[in-house]
Amino acid sequence: MAAGAASSYSAYKMGSGAAIPTIANAAGVQVPDINAIVGQMVDRGKWYYYDTLKITPGTTVSAQYRFFATASGQPDPYNGNLAKTDVETNMPGQGGAFPPPYDLILNNIGFKFTEDVALYDMIQFMKYSWFEFKILEKTFFKGHLWRHPPGAGVSGFSTKGNQAVWLNGIPAPGAVYSFGDWAKYIAPLMTFSVTINFPETLNNFTNSTLGADATVAGQSGTALPTLLTTGQGGNGVTLIAFLNGLTDRAVQ
Repeated sequence: MAAGAASSYSAYKMGSGAAIPTIANAAGVQVPDINAIVGQMVDRGKWYYYDTLKITPGTTVSAQYRFFATASGQPDPYNGNLAKTDVETNMPGQGGAFPPPYDLILNNIGFKFTEDVALYDMIQFMKYSWFEFKILEKTFFKGHLWRHPPGAGVSGFSTKGNQAVWLNGIPAPGAVYSFGDWAKYIAPLMTFSVTINFPETLNNFTNSTLGADATVAGQSGTALPTLLTTGQGGNGVTLIAFLNGLTDRAVQ
């Protein structure tokens, strides 16, 4: 092809009707500019953003835990300031907001405990905590974790002793609390937060009458809930929060 000749792509158009962006190569031939970001167009698709909270066995929980405040590659304040990887979170940017052009049309919020979490420790979260979802300073959702099951997890049966799997829902993609026509939009750079809150000591919650399980576990009534130690069979808590819906990414 002679220098300055048109690209074989020149007869084609993008979905918007505009010409495909091109750039001249060393021979002067116009070739598609694969690094060009197409203005006013985004790649929209189904996606979920997730973040992970890790708490070691025997820990007395804190009054509040915040999700999505730490992006991948940043130090995790709840896990010894070790850097998070994509195993723990796929939150981009610096956390707390989506960098442009990322955004989210939020269809559902889910909470998933990993399958090794002891039922006793799961109950500490399901029974004694509440969560809150905010965009800017406005609360859009709040309540109990059980109202927002993940629709995911392990299900099955084993004859092996001392083994069990407990989930806060049914492991089926449709078994979630969908927002439907009331989906919420999180725009680029718009701050948002998901927090889990423990506002009461066990004495406050139970009117100073601890149950049998809490008594056997050595729970202090004057303290916030305490997880089982390793010696008591506890594995700590690994809890994944996720925001499921549609997101926009750059078109290249």
